[in-house]
Amino acid sequence: MKHTTIIIAVLTIASSVVFAHLLGADPKVDPTISLPDAYRQAMNTLGSATNGFHCSNAHFITEGEFWSFSFYNTNGTLKTVEVSTNGVHAFIGPRVVD
Repeated sequence: MKHTTIIIAVLTIASSVVFAHLLGADPKVDPTISLPDAYRQAMNTLGSATNGFHCSNAHFITEGEFWSFSFYNTNGTLKTVEVSTNGVHAFIGPRVVD
């Protein structure tokens, strides 16, 4: 169980680094929606599921201009919430339309 957790953690970190490099935010450009506002909207989108999930990753994607939040529960289930700069939630979870 510990080995599986370590492998998942290493793969998550490695994929996050690659993803951030390929689609990361330009540090010279401020997002049009602040991180706290986007996080609040992401939490509202999760609704009652916020009791069982915790945010493990948040990043701003300049191409498309949206915040992407990754939420995991204790069983390792992933839910992704993307909040665009105009506050519209793109999707929740594995590409399930909001």
